[in-house]
Formats: sequence, C-alpha cells, structure tokens
Amino acid sequence: MSELRRPDSRQVAAGLGLLAIAVVWPLVSERLVQSLGVRALATALLGLGAVSLVAMRSAIPAELALERTDSLALIALVAGAALTGERLFLLLVPAWLQLALFRVFRRSLRVEPTVFERVARVIEPHAPEFITPYCRKATALWSWVFFANACAILALAFLAPIAYWRAFASWIVWVVIAALSAGDFVVRKIYFRSYHDRPIDRLLARLFPAENSEMGRRSNEYRRARRRALGRAP
Repeated sequence: MSELRRPDSRQVAAGLGLLAIAVVWPLVSERLVQSLGVRALATALLGLGAVSLVAMRSAIPAELALERTDSLALIALVAGAALTGERLFLLLVPAWLQLALFRVFRRSLRVEPTVFERVARVIEPHAPEFITPYCRKATALWSWVFFANACAILALAFLAPIAYWRAFASWIVWVVIAALSAGDFVVRKIYFRSYHDRPIDRLLARLFPAENSEMGRRSNEYRRARRRALGRAP
C-alpha cells in the first residue's frame, strides 16, 4: 500500500485554491461576474485550476489522483467560459468536483484499498483487517452521494433560477455532506463499538454496549491485544 504523503505549503495553497473554486465560487459568482465579466473571471480561474491540478497530482498517490479526463474536463469548462463568455460553463464547475470525487471513490473499489480504508490506516496504521468490508461499503455509499450531488447541481444549473443553484452549490450540498459524515460516525461507532473516553463515546457505550455484539467483542479484544503488545495496561 502506497502511503499518503503530506503536501508541502505550496501544494496545500494550490489545493485550497481548487477547493475555493467549488466552495466560494457559488457565493461570490454573481458579484465577480458583474465586476470582471465572464471571460476575465474564467481566465483567472483557468490559471488557478491548472496550477491546483498539477499540485494535487504531485501531493497524493496515483490511485487517488484525478484521471487525465477529469483534469481536462475542468480545463474545458473554464476555457469554454473564457472563449464564449457563457456563464453556464462556470455554473457546472461544482458539479465537476462532485463527479470527480465520484470517479475517484468508484475507482478505489477496484484497486484496494478503498478511499475509506486508506484514510483509516493513515489515522490508525495498525487498524485490523476486519475493517475492510465496512470501508468498502462506506466508500461505495459516498461515491453515490457525490454522484447525486453532481446531478442536482447540473439540473439546477440548466433548469432552475440562479438563486436555487447558488443556495444548493454553496451551502446545502456541504450541509448534506456534514450531516451524512456525522451519521457515518455514529453508525461506525455502533457497528464496531470501539469506544474512547469521550462524551459521545461514553453515551454510545451506554446505549450500545460493546459486549452485546460480536463485532464489539472482536474490536475490543483487538484493542486489548494491541495494548498488551505495546506493554500498556489493558
């Protein structure tokens, strides 16, 4: 398994720039278009997007990188806006991001480990092998969440007033992702029942005791074995 490398400061800055295109752009698009015009704004975004894509490719493993077609699609969207002055191209950029994430997540289901398992093993390098099935299911579920978000953004860009597109692309989509992330955290805790000394863990431990499920007993036996191996008190 190739390791996730820590990006340097330039790569972080470039990655944040690409993220800003999707997160900040829906909020400020109307004002920027009025101030700069579609062509000038698209030209600026084209340079920012190209630099960000290059930096991201060098910062993450090839298995998790955007495919060449994804990178070209982003450049084509922004270039189309720069050449034609048509704002619709820029409205599709947040949908591009969601589709790109969908493709990365789906691809990781074919080349182990999945995205979720990679992240889990970066956080906990000695995570047990029995987390793999759960990570696969979570990766598959999140891939379809990104796909649904992309479809919603596309539909709003073509069919709805700009205010609806702006509301969904700027904050509703991220509220949905945050809510699903919180739900995934709770489901994961209840499934594995490996608790820590934290308020939410203590509450869940009372509601869903580890000893009441096979996976809970398995998870905690693994934790105890790891602590014994490290010479720590159980």
